[in-house]
Amino acid sequence: MRVRSSRLLVCAAALAPMLAAVAQDAALEEIVVTGSRIARPDFTSASPIVSVGAARFEQSSAITVEGVLDGLPQFVPAFSSTSNNPGNGGQGNLSLRGLPTTSTLVLLDGRRLMPANGTGVVDVNIIPPMLVESVEVITGGASAVYGSDALAGVVNFKLRRNFEGVEFDAMGGVTGHGDADEYTFGLAAGTDFADGRGSIMGFAGYTQRDQVNYADRKFSKYALAYRPPEAGLGPGTLGPGKQFAPLGSGSIEEGRARLLASPAAFSALLQSYGYAPGTVPYQRDFGFNDDGTLFTTGALPRPVQGGVANFRGARDPNFFNGVTYTYNFAPDNALQLPLERKSFFGRGEFDLNEHATLFADLLYADYSVSRQLAPTPAMDVFIPPTNPYIPADLATLLRSRTNPAAPFAFSKRMSEVGPRQSENQYDVLQATLGSHGELAGGWSYEAYAQYGTSQQDENQDNNVRRSRFEELTFAPDGGVALCGGFDPFGLGSISPECAAYVAVDGTNETSVKQYIAEVSATGPVFTLPAGEVKGVVGAMFKRDEYSYTADEISQSFLPDGRSEVMGFNASDDIDSYDYNTDLYVEVLVPLLSDQPWAQSLDAVLGYRWSDYASVGGVNSYKAEMLYRPVTAFLVRGSFQHAVRAPSVYELYEPQLGPTVFVDSQDPCNVGSPERTGPDAAEVERLCVAQGVPADLLPTYFYPDAEVDGVVGGNPDLDVETSDTYTVGFVFEPRLEGRWLENLQVSIDWYDIKIEDAIAPVAAGDFVARCYDSQFNREFSLTNTYCSYFARDAATGVIADAKEINRNIAGYRTSGIDFQFDWRVAVGPGEAGLNWLIGYVDSFEELQAQGIDTEDNVGTLGNVIGGSLPEWKWNLQANYSWAGFNIMAQWRYVDSMTDVEFTDYRVASQDYLDLVFGYEFGPGVLGGMTFRAGVENLTDADPPIYPTYVQANTDPSQYDVLGRRYFVRLNYRL
Repeated sequence: MRVRSSRLLVCAAALAPMLAAVAQDAALEEIVVTGSRIARPDFTSASPIVSVGAARFEQSSAITVEGVLDGLPQFVPAFSSTSNNPGNGGQGNLSLRGLPTTSTLVLLDGRRLMPANGTGVVDVNIIPPMLVESVEVITGGASAVYGSDALAGVVNFKLRRNFEGVEFDAMGGVTGHGDADEYTFGLAAGTDFADGRGSIMGFAGYTQRDQVNYADRKFSKYALAYRPPEAGLGPGTLGPGKQFAPLGSGSIEEGRARLLASPAAFSALLQSYGYAPGTVPYQRDFGFNDDGTLFTTGALPRPVQGGVANFRGARDPNFFNGVTYTYNFAPDNALQLPLERKSFFGRGEFDLNEHATLFADLLYADYSVSRQLAPTPAMDVFIPPTNPYIPADLATLLRSRTNPAAPFAFSKRMSEVGPRQSENQYDVLQATLGSHGELAGGWSYEAYAQYGTSQQDENQDNNVRRSRFEELTFAPDGGVALCGGFDPFGLGSISPECAAYVAVDGTNETSVKQYIAEVSATGPVFTLPAGEVKGVVGAMFKRDEYSYTADEISQSFLPDGRSEVMGFNASDDIDSYDYNTDLYVEVLVPLLSDQPWAQSLDAVLGYRWSDYASVGGVNSYKAEMLYRPVTAFLVRGSFQHAVRAPSVYELYEPQLGPTVFVDSQDPCNVGSPERTGPDAAEVERLCVAQGVPADLLPTYFYPDAEVDGVVGGNPDLDVETSDTYTVGFVFEPRLEGRWLENLQVSIDWYDIKIEDAIAPVAAGDFVARCYDSQFNREFSLTNTYCSYFARDAATGVIADAKEINRNIAGYRTSGIDFQFDWRVAVGPGEAGLNWLIGYVDSFEELQAQGIDTEDNVGTLGNVIGGSLPEWKWNLQANYSWAGFNIMAQWRYVDSMTDVEFTDYRVASQDYLDLVFGYEFGPGVLGGMTFRAGVENLTDADPPIYPTYVQANTDPSQYDVLGRRYFVRLNYRL
């Protein structure tokens, strides 16, 4: 038996005594749930739902809602305030169960929230925490109820309604380091009018968050590489067990020339620097000292001690190791992104009569988030040997080459230009207008129209133009006439005038629009002996439009296919749309009622047909069962078949080339591991069948990682699908008395399988898998991975490699959720306990071709949202008395192993939070509540591990800022 199964049994055994106390009915606070369009006062959802109230946001310093939700076990933190590179423009995205963010549907009061980009993902930055009344988290596919995108589940934000009076809320926080300042304040007001027939409320708020850089924390100030002793790369100097060594980018500030000098000239140059023959291994990469001499950078197939020779610059005692010389890109990177947000929300209702209540909502957010990266690495540029600034020692090596007149490859970290910065400005608007009311025969209806728009301007600063860089390096006068002289050799060698000449800024514009119209009706259909059969019928139309206008410089390419811009990625324009019409029906059928050991037995069935302009007609459906043998127990189960249509961006992202990277040598190369391994004969046969000329095969060799190909979208995509099974029970004793009156326990098992998920396959992966017996057992030319590229018939070189979106990915995950809620009178006050526990039993990424998969539970690394702890929980304990309240919270993240270095284990992390509050009684300060809190009380640092995501860790999963203090003031009239 696996260890995690044993832990599960121990946890279940601990809960068993509570579950044995089955008793009779007593009043408990009403639980309002989502997950179905059929409402009834005593209805409890058949799908597992976790509902968190406003108190969680009031007792937190988080200024964005994902900062609270990511601490819950149902979520695996994805893009957030610390997602700088790779980034998502500063957005806050939600990922249920560690599945892609595109698989989580986000709602606002049961209706779709405006997407932030062409993938359809919602940016929850636009939701002010002060407005949140509760959040409902629904596990599993809910497409039959809500339509496309609900593969992993639904997150429904319920905002405050029928607000009366005026309320002011303000919060400020700072870390124990004295940085990462953030503050927010908001003002809400509302009133009834027309003798209570109408109500109106409004909210306005402002939020600001300061930037923190990698350099501001010890764990992130250096870019680190893992150096286990068995790797033979020399000892590390930093991190746990001193197993990590600083290792940055090969694009260095001094400049790096790459050339194949003759071994004799190389040896002679090093001897002139005082190195005995043979003591410095032959290399082709050289850096530049301020005095014009060269130094070797240690860029060898296998790093060795002494690989760096004749370096005469300043040596960082931690970063310089003598093995390789690299640039520490970490300090300039943003660890926390700065944010400035202005938000507004308005809501109104008016009862015309019993048949029509008009309602309108308006949500607006104007916010900016900036990313910051290290200065641009100018790479893949060339300099001729005639350049007037070439140092004498370099000129000597250049003359020793086989072709002395050929330009040489060069790279340089452009610190003289400054850090790369990307400021993202968002303007988001969503307006809803509708009516609801009573119809004949006990039926009711709701009809609404909704319009949303999200406009984003991304201003990129400090890119570098490749054409101007080479214009200066190829100029006979070295660019004197253009900017006063462009000297790329050495630290800080480029003048401000020439730095300005090669630098370029740009602005990319994104526009997302969504139109929705929906009408639904619900009511009794007929009556069975066990009760009324209730039904819902509805129709919805949705249109999504997406346009992206890339800056002209981002769309430019040189005649040889290289992109013009260096720094941020090249891009191209998009302007497209998709639309769909949905028809749906849902019915609740009471099967048994008030029978021995069957107080109730209900079935819920649902079906939705969706017709998309892009993929045609698709179906989603569900079947749920709720069984209450006695009042205190509810047994529930469900099956949900959900779909997600491809987004506009996934369909129509431009296919850009002209090259892609295969990362390693061509498997058809003579001497490759594939051609020298046990399947060599089959590999060679496949190489010829693909297009390598048979007469070239004995000597075929392609040395470069770059091959002809494109990256982008795919208009031939189909829908993603998911099947979800859930089984669970809820225990509510509802006893009159002190101890069990307010107790609730739920345990739910889930199993989610997503197939045909949309993802690009990297060229390096599909080329390698084509020749790997694990992925191509028969070494067939028609294998899926082999079909993603071709070969040039004359040369055999890989061509037309399509690194585009495909329905090829898949996921399967299962686990158990525990929820324990308890309130009890203790002494003069009341104590409360809320414990949310998540246990993940399996998480697999499914491969095409029926390949065996690995269980990723308990691993972390590589990608944002890739940390998958087996256990995660959030335990809150409260005690209230006479206006005072104290809350203690324990956030636990289980230990994990590195996804690639499986012997490296990251210890479990415990975060402790304390919040003290006082609500003033009647008097001058009546209506005021003051709170003060400290989060991450022990100031726990994030773990460092080999295959980190960013900042040597996973800044989404772990706290990277340290202990935080905050105060909050709320005043209501």
